[in-house]
Amino acid sequence: MQLSNGLHIALITIADLPEGGGNTSRLRRLARTLASCGHNVEIWNEHALGVAPDDRLEAAGQLDGIPFEYVLGTTARGSRWQVVPTKGHAVMKLLSRVWQAGRKQQLDLIWFNNTSFYNIQPISLLAKVLGIPTIQGYEDEWLELHSVDENRGLAGRLFAANAWLGDRLCPSQADAIVVISHYLKDKYQEFADPGRIHLIPTIIDCDEWRCDEELNCAEPMIFYSGAFAEQDELPNLIEALAILRQRSVAFRCVFLGGNTRDPQQVEAARRQVQIAGLADIVEMPGFVPLSEVRRQLEAANILVNIRRDGIWSRSGLSTKLSEYLASGRLVVSSAVGEVPYYLKHGEDALLVSEKVTPGEIADTLQLAIRDFPLRKRLGSAGRSVALANFDVSVVSEKLDQLLSPMRQDRKRQPRAQS
Repeated sequence: MQLSNGLHIALITIADLPEGGGNTSRLRRLARTLASCGHNVEIWNEHALGVAPDDRLEAAGQLDGIPFEYVLGTTARGSRWQVVPTKGHAVMKLLSRVWQAGRKQQLDLIWFNNTSFYNIQPISLLAKVLGIPTIQGYEDEWLELHSVDENRGLAGRLFAANAWLGDRLCPSQADAIVVISHYLKDKYQEFADPGRIHLIPTIIDCDEWRCDEELNCAEPMIFYSGAFAEQDELPNLIEALAILRQRSVAFRCVFLGGNTRDPQQVEAARRQVQIAGLADIVEMPGFVPLSEVRRQLEAANILVNIRRDGIWSRSGLSTKLSEYLASGRLVVSSAVGEVPYYLKHGEDALLVSEKVTPGEIADTLQLAIRDFPLRKRLGSAGRSVALANFDVSVVSEKLDQLLSPMRQDRKRQPRAQS
């Protein structure tokens, strides 16, 4: 049933559903926040991203009450060149869905969630014909454009061309552009009217991530969760843990997560832990359900979000960082990208430099381990930052302002019953 005053919104995306990494967390919260604003939301997923294990994927279901579906009816995505026909087939399916829903006047808005030229362009053109507004959402810089070297092969060149065309041709097609960072806001002002660009940071429910008061303990637990991605400073972090052990600093550590798309990163971390003689105090359970992430976070004392300076860290904003802050635990983060816009060293987090060394990480963690009052003070201040900037109640107001003109346009138009 179409909501009387809300928009029927299709979120078109590529994600590991129902549980995946940070992009899935942002998608989940975006969908729930739009629904809380009174809109009827569906998620149309092109194919899996390929980070979460296959046994965590479902071809259709509910994401916190929001219906989602892989448009091809399968979670399989293929690898390397196999993914090209998968993408083409998915776009054709999406075009068919948009056409059918648009002709029946059962679709009021298409929101592209971090997609690119090959899917945005044809769907946007069809949306124009049907009179359906579109929003393009961007969460980071194009991976293909910046990670492929000069000796790129044919596949690399194809992906780079897709990124280049997406940046230059797609923004002008959108009725609005939503970005996660100041970096992306500045970037897209070159390709679209600045008045159509809206900065909306990570979205979380601070109440969901709030933890009970931390207990002082003899061996504080250091916690990392993620995809063991190239931008995470895991090699330096593990080396820093080895330094702490050499200093006879007592601690424990848990690394949660995995990456089926790039498993060698996880294995490299495991080997380094073994070689450094840390296997007895560093646990690596692998990819676990979100409920287990939440349980482990509750048991932790120090939450680590250290990233190296680079295009990914500058252009995005970690969902994990926002969740960490909302927990009320002390966060140790890198002062890269968006982080200095929200956090100050020694006031609401402990920040390490952009070109951080293992020694600097070790010194910062040692301070956190040995100063329980500092952890409590900064953890509480960090939660206040999350409440003021990332909580669903704050972001709901921004989304309502963004969509209010489209809602008013819809009221003036006769609608088909669904």
